[in-house]
Amino acid sequence: MNAHKLSATLTEDGKLVLNGLPFRAGETVEIIILEKNASNASDNYLASVENTLTEWDSEADDLAYNNL
Repeated sequence: MNAHKLSATLTEDGKLVLNGLPFRAGETVEIIILEKNASNASDNYLASVENTLTEWDSEADDLAYNNL
């Protein structure tokens, strides 16, 4: 299964138009819609700790763990 992530803003209540999808007419797709808001805890957490993750910050670590 291929997944494609898009962001879109509704311009009308209850209606969403998606353009540029990489699928052809007649294909069946599954749609999952998640509300994105400014208080998304996981996004805020990841952004706040990103610069503290120094354990992967060396060439030696990249070489040692490259095949995981």
